[in-house]
Order: sequence, then C-alpha cells, then structure tokens
Amino acid sequence: MSQPSTSITYLTFQGVFKAISHIFFREIKTTDIQNVPASGPCIFIVGPHANQFVDGVVYMSVNPRPSYALMAAVSYDKPLIGHVGKILNAIPVVRPQDIVNVGTGKIKYDPVNQPLQLQGQDTKFMEEIGTRDFIVFGRNYKVHVSKVLSDTLLEITHSIQVDQQVVGDDYVPFKIAPHVDQTAVYDEVYNYLNRNECVTIFPEGGSHDRSEMLPLKAGFAVMALGAAAANPALDIKIVPVGLNYFHPDRFRSRAVVSFGQPMTIDKADVAKYKLGGKDKREAVTKLLDQSDEAFKTVTVNAPDYDTLMVVQAARRLYVPKSNAKPSIEQVVKLNRHFVSLWAKLKGDPSLEAIVKKVKYYNNMLTFFGIRDYQVDKLNITPVKAAYQLIKRITKLVAMAGLGAPALISNLPLIWITSYISKKKQKQALAGSSVKIAGKDVLATWKVIVAAFAAPALYGVYALFYLAYLLKHKPNLSLNAKLTRAGLIWAIQPILHYLLMRLGDTGLDIYKSIKPLFLAIRNPEAGEIIRSMRKDLSKDITEFINLHAPELGIDGNGSSSSSVAPSTTSSSSNHSSANITQVSRSNSDTNLMDQRNSTSSSTSFLEASFSTTTDDMPESYLVSSRDESFLEYSSTDELNESKYHVESIVLNEEDGGDEQSSALSQI
Repeated sequence: MSQPSTSITYLTFQGVFKAISHIFFREIKTTDIQNVPASGPCIFIVGPHANQFVDGVVYMSVNPRPSYALMAAVSYDKPLIGHVGKILNAIPVVRPQDIVNVGTGKIKYDPVNQPLQLQGQDTKFMEEIGTRDFIVFGRNYKVHVSKVLSDTLLEITHSIQVDQQVVGDDYVPFKIAPHVDQTAVYDEVYNYLNRNECVTIFPEGGSHDRSEMLPLKAGFAVMALGAAAANPALDIKIVPVGLNYFHPDRFRSRAVVSFGQPMTIDKADVAKYKLGGKDKREAVTKLLDQSDEAFKTVTVNAPDYDTLMVVQAARRLYVPKSNAKPSIEQVVKLNRHFVSLWAKLKGDPSLEAIVKKVKYYNNMLTFFGIRDYQVDKLNITPVKAAYQLIKRITKLVAMAGLGAPALISNLPLIWITSYISKKKQKQALAGSSVKIAGKDVLATWKVIVAAFAAPALYGVYALFYLAYLLKHKPNLSLNAKLTRAGLIWAIQPILHYLLMRLGDTGLDIYKSIKPLFLAIRNPEAGEIIRSMRKDLSKDITEFINLHAPELGIDGNGSSSSSVAPSTTSSSSNHSSANITQVSRSNSDTNLMDQRNSTSSSTSFLEASFSTTTDDMPESYLVSSRDESFLEYSSTDELNESKYHVESIVLNEEDGGDEQSSALSQI
C-alpha cells in the first residue's frame, strides 16, 4: 500500500481538490496552519461535518500533511466517491446505522422498574438480535444488548433516561443495529500511526446542517489511547480542524479552515486505559472532553440558528480599535469569541435588551431590502446617489452583455445541478434524524453533477460547431475541423471560469444598488438606519472591549493569548438566543433626540411596521416581527449519554472487542 506522503497520485488528487474548491468557493482561507505537526503520528479530527464530501475536498486541499481518512463503507462502495477513496487508500468503516433493520413486533422500556431490560410484544429476539447489537426506538433512543433471555425479553448494558411523553407506557416499534467487528479497522489505523503517518476522522459520525456540532463519538479517542497503549514509544498528536463556512451550500461563497493546537495524550490516561473497565471509560471520556474543548477554539458552535444570526450581526457591528476591516480569518475568530461571550453571560436580563435591539435592526434591514454592509452607503446625498446609480447600472449592463452568453449557454447545467441536488437533499433529509433541512448534501451533489454534466454540455456545443464546419466549411480538412471542435470544447471551461470571476464583480456591483435607491427615494429613512447602526455599534464595541480580557482577545478582535474560548458543550441543552450584553448608555437618548427631529420619517417607519412598542427598548421606536429566522427546539435524538462511553467496555474477558463498539460511534 503506497504511503500518501510520497504518492504522486495523492498529490495529483490534492491539486484536483484545490481546483474544485477554488471553483466552488470564492475564497478559502486557513488559520494557524503552523499547528500541523511536521512529522510523527497524528490524528486529525475534523468538524463540523456540514458539507458531506465537500468537507473532505476542502480539508485535503489545504492540509500540508497527507493522511488516510476513515470513510463510511456505504460511501466507500459508491461508484465515484468510493473509487476515489480506494485510490487514496481510505479506511472503510461499516457503521451499524448503515445496516439497521426494522425489528419484528414492538418493545417497551421501563426505566424505573426494569432499567436493564426490554420487554417485547410479538417479537423474535432470539432470531433477530444478538449480543452487542444496538436497539433503537423512540426518537433515536439507543441501548446496547448484553444478553437475549427469550423471544420477548432481553437485557441491556446500562440504563438510559427517556422522555415518557415521547416513549409513553405503550409498546413502540424498534430497529436493530447489528454489532460489527471492527478489529481490522483498528489494526489498520494502528499500523499507519506506527509508521508515523496521519489518520483523519470526522468524529461526529455523519454530515448534518445543524448550527451546533453533534456529540463527538468515542472511536477516535479509543484509537489514540489504544495505539499509545500498544506502543508506548508513540507520541501521538490529536489536531482539531474547524471547517467554517459562511454559506456551505452556496456557489461562490467563502470558507475558513482553522487548525487547533495539537493535543498530546497523557501517559496517565494511557495507563488507566490499560486497566480496562471503569478506568478505561474514564480515560476515554477525559480525552473526549479535551477534544470537545479543543473544537471550541476552531469552530463557531452556536446552540441554534437564531443565536448564530444574532452573533453574526453583533460581530458586524463591532468596531476594532484599529478601525481596520477584519479579514475573513478574523471574522471567524470574532464569531467564535462572541458565542463564548453569550455562554458566559447567558441568563443576564440585560442580554435580552441587546438581543431585541439587534433583532429589530436586522428586521428593519430586511424590510428595506438591504444588508448591514450596505448601510454606510446611505450616507450620500440624493444627487450623488443618482450619479453613482447611473454609473453602476451602466457597468452592470456592460458586464451583463459580456456574461449573458455564458449564462445562457450554462442554463442546462444550472438546471440539472439544481434539480439533482435538491432531489438528493430530500432523500438525505428523509433518511436522517439529525438533519434540519438536508442542506449538507447540496454542495456535494452540485460538484458531482457539474463534474460530469459540464464536460458533456461543452461536448454538445463542440459537436454543434463541428456540424457547422462540416456543412459550411467544405474546404477544410477533416483533421482541421476536428481540431477546431476540440479546441472549442477545451476553451469553454477556461472562458466560463473567467466570466464567472467577472460575475463575482458584477454581483458586488448589483448588491451596492439597493442602498442607492433608498438614499434617493427616502434619505430620511436612511439617516435613521445609519444612526441606529452607529449607536448600536458603539454600545457593542464598548462592551466587547470591556470584556476583552475574559475572551482572550485584544481591542482589535485578535486573540491575545492561547486561552480557548469557553462555550457551551456541543451536547448541552439548547436555549434561545442571548448573545451579548450592552450597557444602556446615553446613545439611547441621543437616538431619541435625532428621531424627534425627524418626526416625519419616524411616522413613516412606524406606519411601515404594524407592531406595538410596549416591549421594545425605549431607544427603538421602530419594531418589526420579533421572531426567529428559523426556530427549532432541542431535539430528543441526542438525549442519550454524552459520548456513549458506557457502551465501550462490554465484557473485559472478550479481549479488545470493545473497540468494535467504540468504532460504531465514529
């Protein structure tokens, strides 16, 4: 088996992945890449897994250390993805959830009177279930079978907490996830680590589109501790890698890949792991907790979408002392720090006030159809706005004239990628209990479909040109005609890429037009929005600077120390959005004075929003719907023990088969 560090094939695929990444994404940045160990055994844990196979493409394109990736067997067996995995020597893993079966009959679980037993009704436990299988029921409640007593009674390894309102006292349907022996997988991982190679794992176990990371699975921790226990000379490093997308499913969006500080495995934990039983579970749990905290330094882990929207708004309103526009890397770090601040100050009554202010501001922008970054463009006279509007529309028309042929010729490609990706989105959502809308598969299928459809479409156009030459250019030789048609086929991707870059510029110009319309149509409304933003920005900036030492940042929003942001656990209960505390300053009074002086505009705005002002901050006379952009409560799918560590050690006398149970959590 070839080693990726010296494999030309690996480097070739890495180059291809870089090309794919930079076509789909407008910008990809990396932060702290110096944290990647230059040599020695290493396990990269990558998350959040928000973009299915595109995650692997982006990660591999920027990681300077080649590595072997663990890959779900169902993906490994797919025609295209699996073939790439085989070429890159990926390690296939059979996941129990991929071979789950529907059980015969129904079951009932009584956590009070019979916490270690499951009762069946019309079931065939003896025929369908074996020791170490998983039983899944309700909203993804999962128990581990320790012994099958009869066709209607079995024992489980440990009790779980269930919501009786969900499960009830009645018998419910169930599914069976068979036990899978993963010894060969562990042996292969150990071999790579012993050769000072790297292994990559997505420890959430599957892709999703949630705003927070799923609970980390125990597999990678058992691998690291097991390898260190088997070879004490190994100095294994665990490196957290954060994939931060601004719009993961959107073509020409942006991404930041952050590499965290390498973690060294404690020798004391390795010794405890060797003891087995409770000590082994404690060692694994400790490493998982450390990894969970490490992920918080490289990811933005908001508890829900509403909180994430408020966090991003607060970050945009924050002004660093340098007054410099933050880079894309700094934007991700600021989002991370603001989520940390939300966690520290959660429950403070003053937080609710600033949350309302930010939401009112966001909703006002939505009402007028502009974005936050466009507000500064409202500081312009109607005459200048009209001049700029004419100038930019002229540029836009010229660019549209250049780009229209490319757009029209690519309409079939756009349609088919959109159609198939949305179809796959529906299928993925139907087969998952943790996805919100199934958006994590969109980018993957857009890339896969385009990879085949684009060359085929350009080939069709080349054939049309060849047909034209055959009919209208009889003096040309056949070789000349074929050569010209081939050149037409080859030049189209290059031409369309250049026009795509031109389209990026045109899109920026288009986005600047809306605020110019508002500045011409209603300059007073623009002034009120700018005043609101200025005052809100001042309050947020003062508060962030006040709490900068707690967050480990300086006044410019950059990390001032190695202190890791302390956020809520990825498996904690989710609450409604509270983001950042702002002192009630004189800016409230100033804004009131400004609005009193522009009463006509205020009346217009108040009439535009048919809501009362009884519960809003006194500085805000303008309100709109105070609702979440996307609401969902904490799900019951993730309500079992934090990392399922209790199921790692089933039976010590079985000698190492506990690895299979742990790997089933990968």
